[in-house]
Amino acid sequence: MPQDIDDWPHLVMGQNPRPELDGTITEDLRRRVDAYNQRIGTLTTRDTTAVAQAIRRAHFENDNSAYGSASCVILDGKPMSGKTHAALSAAFSETKKIWSALGRSPDDPKHDRSVPWVYVEVPKLARGLSLLKAIWSFLGPPPLPQGATTADYLEALRKIAPKVGLRGIIIDDGHGIGAGQNKDSRLLADVLKGIITGLPATIVLIGTGFGESGVLDGAAGDQVRLRGARWIDIGRWEPPSPRKIGDWEYLARSLNERLVLPADGMRVRLTTRRAVHTLHEGSRGRPGLAVEWAKRAASYAVWHDTDLDVAALDATTVGLPSLETS
Repeated sequence: MPQDIDDWPHLVMGQNPRPELDGTITEDLRRRVDAYNQRIGTLTTRDTTAVAQAIRRAHFENDNSAYGSASCVILDGKPMSGKTHAALSAAFSETKKIWSALGRSPDDPKHDRSVPWVYVEVPKLARGLSLLKAIWSFLGPPPLPQGATTADYLEALRKIAPKVGLRGIIIDDGHGIGAGQNKDSRLLADVLKGIITGLPATIVLIGTGFGESGVLDGAAGDQVRLRGARWIDIGRWEPPSPRKIGDWEYLARSLNERLVLPADGMRVRLTTRRAVHTLHEGSRGRPGLAVEWAKRAASYAVWHDTDLDVAALDATTVGLPSLETS
């Protein structure tokens, strides 16, 4: 995940050209094909489309609000369901458009650096101002004085936001903010409310089990949950069905089109009924994990001169992370 603004240029503007196949399989070609497959970014799904649309609508409401920024987008879902990728895909797309229209480098020293989006993860064992400090650190200015308060950080962020062209802030692992509902977590929830209602940016809050975590409980949580928020449950797709073509079939089709093998005689066969069911069942119904698994199976096929099919998926199940306790 991008840790600061210096990580964004190659993620936003980087290219991943499809490798050319000349009929001769060499070690170099295998490496290039394998690397290409691993670098394939977020695939378009119903979830990524819904998230992009929700962010655009939140932007519109925030830009035209009578009393300033208030709308946020909440993404809830199981681990590896694709929440973070959906949010970053929308942020990268918007950032690319903004940077392409600048007519200069986004970090041109003659101008304020262009930072359309901030991405932060809620720090483990988060305390007090840690979330605000993480946002400030991502932007890159000198640290605020040691005794800076919540109000000081919010005021500093309000001042710097128009200078850098800030449009949105992604806050990942947001369920950790309310863990335990102790003094520290309540303060963090208050800080989150202040970020959403007090900064001129669209906030995208990502987490797992917000209903159980407590972050959206209490007065501050109510403000976050009720002030025009769009709540999207990511990865809640119906299982594959022989009666219709659904989300899992479309995901398999996208994987089939994007993944490459080093020889024309090697086939990508992820759209068969059995392969679709294998992806769904083996990933425990989590699209993000299914994509990572398909990439791993593609690597297996590249280096074992075999098709990318159910057999390749079966050969790579051992490396899948355990989800029994997630």
